[in-house]
Amino acid sequence: MMQRTNEMWLKQLQDNSPKQTETIEDLRQYLIRSVLGHLYSRGDLRHLAPAEFEQVSQDFTQDALLKIRAKLDTFQGKSKFTTWATRIALNHTISALRRAKWRDLSLDAITETGATPKQNLRTDFAATNRPDVDIERRQVWQTIIKVINCDLSERQRQALRAVHFENRPTAEVACLLNTNINNIHKLLHDARLSLKRRLQQLDLEPQYIVQLFSAENGTGYWRPLIAPVLI
Repeated sequence: MMQRTNEMWLKQLQDNSPKQTETIEDLRQYLIRSVLGHLYSRGDLRHLAPAEFEQVSQDFTQDALLKIRAKLDTFQGKSKFTTWATRIALNHTISALRRAKWRDLSLDAITETGATPKQNLRTDFAATNRPDVDIERRQVWQTIIKVINCDLSERQRQALRAVHFENRPTAEVACLLNTNINNIHKLLHDARLSLKRRLQQLDLEPQYIVQLFSAENGTGYWRPLIAPVLI
């Protein structure tokens, strides 16, 4: 690939440039190495064959090229053009993988054991200096997962998991579930209400659970995840 300045990249990627085709191909070859490297680094894609890695990287890179060309007028020159373009390509790759994984999720993705296909529902609780607290946290968390599995509807589980466990915007979740934002809010409201009621029937008060998973107990990750669901 020939060396180009930022200005050369911008000029030669324009539709009226005689070097556009050559420049696009050079950029594609440059980006595909980064995309392919990211795919190989992901533990959740180890089941793919080499040919599949190659095909996915080609597809994501092609999509990213379209985005880059559409955003050329937003490039401010604060970094190398290739650095900027690579960031767009990797962001697209990560987003595309998340969307694909969401579509492939089972409606029962949150299992009784607390694991999920993407394993972002962490079970590596930070150890405290109190083994009794560590054991209690795990027991309570298993109960929460069991209630989510058994007492919530499939749609409620999907909405709860996406918004509170994966931090997805409600607008995105509405699109993924083929509904509107108001329905997502209702699903979340009903899910939280059912969850709290069932936990209370099991003598697990929301305030007690939130305190158990508080930062003071060595689980700073968990409190912001649990508190919005139970309070």
